[in-house]
Amino acid sequence: MSLSENNLLVVDDDDRFIDEAKRLFDGGLPTARTIGDALQAIEGGNLRMVIFGPSYASEAALENVKTLRYQDPGVISLVVADSVTAGLLRAAMRVGVSDVIEAPLTEEKIEAAIVQFSSDVLTAPRAPTAPTPARTDGQVVTVMSAKGGSGKTVTATNLAVLLARDPHSTVCLVDADLQFGDVCLVLQLEPKFTVVNAAAELHRLDEHLLDSILASHPSGLRVLAAPLEPAFADDITTAGLLQIIEMLRSMFDYVVVDTASLLDELLLSLLERSDQVLMVVDMDLPSVKNAKLALETLRLLKYPTGKIRLVLNRSNAKARLDDREIEGALKSQISARVPSDGIVAASVNEGRPVVESAPKSKVAKGFEEVFELVKGAQVKSSPSGRGVFRRN
Repeated sequence: MSLSENNLLVVDDDDRFIDEAKRLFDGGLPTARTIGDALQAIEGGNLRMVIFGPSYASEAALENVKTLRYQDPGVISLVVADSVTAGLLRAAMRVGVSDVIEAPLTEEKIEAAIVQFSSDVLTAPRAPTAPTPARTDGQVVTVMSAKGGSGKTVTATNLAVLLARDPHSTVCLVDADLQFGDVCLVLQLEPKFTVVNAAAELHRLDEHLLDSILASHPSGLRVLAAPLEPAFADDITTAGLLQIIEMLRSMFDYVVVDTASLLDELLLSLLERSDQVLMVVDMDLPSVKNAKLALETLRLLKYPTGKIRLVLNRSNAKARLDDREIEGALKSQISARVPSDGIVAASVNEGRPVVESAPKSKVAKGFEEVFELVKGAQVKSSPSGRGVFRRN
């Protein structure tokens, strides 16, 4: 087993469970009978994972686990339960438990947990904790398109991965295409929870619970997944999603929002609260026509279209349109260009953004242009920090 007994602690007051857990490590596994004993063990600084036995597999008992998270947020905690229910999972998420494992505890289940929660974090020495500076709210960057198939999701995912590369920036990607979101497909993620779980807990949602719902990408990017089935979209209100995004704004430096190709109430509300908006336009007449109609509608609604930046996708396509014609039709300048390349489709099928699979390609350089646009943007805003949007 890749995790040594010096990094692992089992906590329970049931003798049979403790004995079964010790057998996995030939009797050399540290154990604790109470939360107090576990806290003393954590003070030593070597623990990376704590496994709570079935005695803690109830909402009342899980409340005691909160103190462990306060003691050391870096320790991964698991609960072994005779039966894993939705209510138990929700209670575990609220107190910061990383996962709930169905009994019996086996070496394979511990190994799977190590893989899921990154074994390098579990085995790496801890650096001294530096004082955490006071943070300001992050930027919400909404990626939109007036026509499906224009490359909006590919743009959003590649942009988010590039932003996440900065060690000084934290990034969350939100899939707000609630019926047919493809963010997790493009990133090859299998989310355990989605925005549906966050919406269901909205009345008691806090940053800690929301963080436990987010999926993790190897780049360091966090992802709030779209519902797994289109019917679940009805469980999420516009107000609820906006509340979730505002909470994410306080947790991350950048919140990138991928949207559906619909100019509906949700998108209008998202645009209103965004710091930056990227409109992806494909190099074909239907995409330009739809973009023109969408921009004209937003202007009629008194939306500050000055913070919308045009991203021309497949800019090298052999179409009978040129940049000047597109800019004239849309009454806006093109701010970034992403060329067409067959490796994009291959990267989507592989589940690796092209900025990772082919970082030296021309299309990757195009996404870097989008990244520079977002990083260097000086958005004109109202005194509250956001654009004013008045609907007639």
